[in-house]
Amino acid sequence: MDVNVELLLGRKVVDVNGDKVGRIEELRAEEDGDRCRVEAYLVGTSALVERLSAWTLVRPIKRTLRSRHVYSVFEVPWQEMDLSDPKKPKLRVAKGDLRHAR
Repeated sequence: MDVNVELLLGRKVVDVNGDKVGRIEELRAEEDGDRCRVEAYLVGTSALVERLSAWTLVRPIKRTLRSRHVYSVFEVPWQEMDLSDPKKPKLRVAKGDLRHAR
């Protein structure tokens, strides 16, 4: 399925039970010839910080959030994301089954 990435960023994501998970803030992709293939989506309240952490200024904020255990980012493998309706992305699993991003 081909989906424009810019249409996914910032979209709210719910799990298979309808519980809120967060927003898609970043994608991890691999080059596949002349295309890119999504490996995983970063979703959660701190995913925006993860995206911006390439900036030196944001790194201390990320460390502070992690030390206070309020940093919440899930790494969702591509096969666990249902994009049949790209405007309303939904997980194929429960939020409790997700793995936190490193």
